[in-house]
Amino acid sequence: MKPAYPYPRLNEDRYELQVVEQDGSPSHPILAHPLASDEERCAAKPGDVVKLIFVYRDPAVRDGQTYGAEHMWVRVTDYGDGCLIGRLDSAPQFTTLLRSNDLVRFHPKHIIRFWHGDSE
Repeated sequence: MKPAYPYPRLNEDRYELQVVEQDGSPSHPILAHPLASDEERCAAKPGDVVKLIFVYRDPAVRDGQTYGAEHMWVRVTDYGDGCLIGRLDSAPQFTTLLRSNDLVRFHPKHIIRFWHGDSE
């Protein structure tokens, strides 16, 4: 039996996480910082704080601007069945689907950046 897909799905959950390849080939928002290396992303472990791109099925419109995605921090707490598990460490600005401390399941390919303390 095939295991259940552990990540959020756009149609069912109304949001998904953006997969970002090291070569930058898939379309994704322009990153303000260099993408974390594949080696670093695959070595993510509990205690790490990582940035993910959350893409919303129903974009928010504010002051004439449309916001269909946002970058947010997630604190890795555990390993799941084929995924990483973490808690949202940001307050979403463009959705009511998520709240700070919500559980998030994700793959290393969803990670765009690691929090490195004062250098942020």
